[in-house]
Amino acid sequence: MARHDKRFSCLRRARKEEPRAWLSCIAAVVACLLPSGDAHAYDEQASLDLALGYALTVQDDTSTQGASVDVGASLGLSDAVVARATLGYATLVEPRYAEREVSHLGRLRVEGLYLLDVLKVVPFFGLGVTLTNSPHDAAALPVRPGGHLLFGVDYLASRSWIVGVDVRSALLFEGDGHRLNATDVALRVSRLFETF
Repeated sequence: MARHDKRFSCLRRARKEEPRAWLSCIAAVVACLLPSGDAHAYDEQASLDLALGYALTVQDDTSTQGASVDVGASLGLSDAVVARATLGYATLVEPRYAEREVSHLGRLRVEGLYLLDVLKVVPFFGLGVTLTNSPHDAAALPVRPGGHLLFGVDYLASRSWIVGVDVRSALLFEGDGHRLNATDVALRVSRLFETF
């Protein structure tokens, strides 16, 4: 009989604990279903950017390659959209010729980025417009307009610093109807500032 009472006393204790267990489960489910707070790593933030990279241009059967540097600024329009403007310079050479003539290329870019996720590592893609000078004296236009695609990834080193890699592929147009394909890969460091 004593054994029978012990068994029922355990059941009575379990039933007393049951409401607490249900409340814990309900609280966990509600917490998972509630929308999480917005990440503000980019929202209401401005940045100053410095990027060093490698540039490659291809036109017809001629290619040039070299080093590039860009300075820029960006503004977070929301937690997923960033607007960026950069001013850059590249020194390019044609590797197949012995004289290695050097071309100096200046460029202005304006681009919009869409961030895929805002965690410690942030992949993104974007579209932009590019304006470069034409290093050829015979070019009909002194500048080459074009557009570019941008893919990259940012690493949020802290609330003030971002280290990122940018890959751009541009199509530029010359006045004589020729097109120039330009690709560059850059390592970028950005310093973030609060805007509001």
